[in-house]
Amino acid sequence: MLATENACNRLSNTLTVLSQKQATGKLLLEHDEQQWQIYLFKGHLVYATGGLHQTRRWYRGIKQHCQNLKVNASLVSGEELWEYQLLQQAIAHNQITREQAKGIVTSSAYEVFFSLFSQPTLKREWTSQKQPSREFISDLFLSPEETQKVLASASSLWEEWNQMGLTEVLPEQAPILKHSKHLKKRVSHESLLVLNKKFNGQNTLWDIVLKKQETWKALPRILSHFLKQGWIEMKAVPDLPSPLQQLRLVYSATSRPQPIIACIDSNDGNFLEKTLAPVGYRVLKILDPLEGISVLAKSKPDLIFMDLVIPDVNGYSLCSFLHHTPRFKEIPIAIFSKQDDWITRLRAKMAGASDFVSKPATAKKIMAVVDKYLKNTSQLRN
Repeated sequence: MLATENACNRLSNTLTVLSQKQATGKLLLEHDEQQWQIYLFKGHLVYATGGLHQTRRWYRGIKQHCQNLKVNASLVSGEELWEYQLLQQAIAHNQITREQAKGIVTSSAYEVFFSLFSQPTLKREWTSQKQPSREFISDLFLSPEETQKVLASASSLWEEWNQMGLTEVLPEQAPILKHSKHLKKRVSHESLLVLNKKFNGQNTLWDIVLKKQETWKALPRILSHFLKQGWIEMKAVPDLPSPLQQLRLVYSATSRPQPIIACIDSNDGNFLEKTLAPVGYRVLKILDPLEGISVLAKSKPDLIFMDLVIPDVNGYSLCSFLHHTPRFKEIPIAIFSKQDDWITRLRAKMAGASDFVSKPATAKKIMAVVDKYLKNTSQLRN
C-alpha cells in the first residue's frame, strides 16, 4: 500500500507543480527500457502515451469511444504524438466529436498512470517548450482537476491490485489457460470453451476487460483465484504495429526497389548523392575500385559513374574490365572526368564507356545522363 501511495503521490505532486507553473512541454518517465511521455500545455494535460503497448492502447481507445473511426496515417507528420495527430485529423474531417476524442485522451491517461504506479523506480525528465511544436485543441485538454481525478481512479485500481496479491502481474500481460485435470473436473465443457476463448494468451488484461465488458472490480478477484489454483499463467505479448508502421510496411511491399547508381570516384561521390538521392536513387560510393569490385558485383548497379584518374588504377583499363566482364557487361558506364578532349573521349569509348560527362558538371547534366539510361529502370533490375 505504501509503495502505491508513494508512487501516486510523487506523480501527483509532479503534475501539480507543473500545472501551477502553467508549464508547457513534455514529462519523460523511464524505467529500464520503457518510456512514457506526458505532454502538457499551460499546465493542462494534452496526452499521455508510451510504455509497452502504445498501439494496443490506441486501438482500445478507438473501440471504446468511436469504433468506426478510419484514420489516414499518411497525413501524420512524424512519430511523436501520432495518436493525437490522428485525433485532430478525425475531428477536422467530422469523423468523431470532441467528446469522443477527449474520451480517448482520458482512457489513455488512465492506463498510463496505472502502468507508472507499477514501476518500482522512475527516472523523470522535464523538457520545457515556450511554444509547442504543433497546435493543440483546447477542448481535448484535461484540466489539472480532471487529471487528478484520473490519477485517483488509477490509484484506486492499483490498490485493489495490491490487495489481491497481483503486484507481479501487469495488465499488459495476456493470461493463458493451462489444461489442468482439476479444472476440467470443476467446470463444464461449455465453461471450459468460454475460458479457453477468454484466456487465450493473445488478449491482454486490458483487452479482456474491454472485450468482455467486465469491470476491473471483478477481474482481479477472478484472476487472483485462477492464479492461486494454477489454472492460468501470464504471458508477455508484443505491441501491435502502429498505423504509421502499417503504412510503411504497405509502402515497402508495393514500392519498386531504389535504382542503384555506383560512383567510382574519390572526390565526387557526395555531389552525386546530393543530386540523386532526393529523386529516388541510391548512390553507392566506391573509393577503392579494387576492393569495391566485390561490392559492385553484389549490388549490381543500374548505372556506373567513374573517373579516369583513380589512385593505383588505370581508369581506361578498369572501364574495359567492367565492360567485358559478364556481371557488368550490360551496365552503362559514364566517364566523369576533368580531362575532356577528343582523344580522351575516343579512348573512353573504345574502353567501353557509354557516355562522357565533363567536370565540373551541373546537377542538370548528371540528371540528363541518368534519365537517358534509366528511364526503364524497373526492367534493368533483376
